[in-house]
Amino acid sequence: MKTFHHISKMRDAVRAERAKGGRIGFVPTLGFLHEGHEALIAAAMRDNDVVVVSRFVNPLQFRKKAFGRYPRDEARDAAICDKNGVDYLFSPGVEEMYPEGFDTRAEVMDLTGRLEGGAIRWHYRGVVTVVVKLLNIVQPDTAYFGKKDAHQLAIIKRFVKDLNIPVEIRAVATRRAKDGLALSSRNSLLTPEERKAAVVIPDAIKAIGKKLKSGYADYRALGMELEKLIEKEPKARVDFTAVVDAETLREEVSGPSAMIYAAVFIGGKRLTDNLVVKLGPLNKK
Repeated sequence: MKTFHHISKMRDAVRAERAKGGRIGFVPTLGFLHEGHEALIAAAMRDNDVVVVSRFVNPLQFRKKAFGRYPRDEARDAAICDKNGVDYLFSPGVEEMYPEGFDTRAEVMDLTGRLEGGAIRWHYRGVVTVVVKLLNIVQPDTAYFGKKDAHQLAIIKRFVKDLNIPVEIRAVATRRAKDGLALSSRNSLLTPEERKAAVVIPDAIKAIGKKLKSGYADYRALGMELEKLIEKEPKARVDFTAVVDAETLREEVSGPSAMIYAAVFIGGKRLTDNLVVKLGPLNKK
């Protein structure tokens, strides 16, 4: 495996692989890789001749304090990538991605404002900007993202379609710990007590999922009930909960599936999770 820290080197490598006719898969990450990332890499390995992983903690999508405390370990990430058969690790610094004078932002307008996005529009603007840039650098055939970050995934699919970016976006199922907590690099920041408390998130989502499957269709009420279930845990502070249409992310559920979504602070660390439930004939108001 080769590691590159400069855009020009990464582009040269991709250009050489393209000349050989290789199909390129890409897994963009914030680093501090875990089993969820390994599942993305495994999917990319199955589908492609060449796999590129990026690790970059993007300052445009973090508040300053959160950016500083996000876990980082390039040697550890490189070892995980190498073990999983990755061909190239792209690990640029902030100055490489955003040199002096960088003054561009990209945004998906309407979709960003759904769910809790209206309150953190700046965050998704940062996400879109960096993903557009990474896709332009690597120019993969397929890029892999986890279903856990459902809002982000929907936004990425939208801008890829709107901007005619020639890449297939493939969503990979959320990987979970044995107790149900969705795997996330942020989990490493939790104390043992906070880690135990965080299980309230998947447990509450699962409880609401059972109600949906039984035919309950007051989606707004279910979103409020989800918040109450989570707040039974003293260490949890709900940032946002909702039950929305899984495709449009709107509160008006008109499609075949609904998504149960929660963003929760546990000890000051923001965790998100979701569950998509296929609706039946009983799910009618």
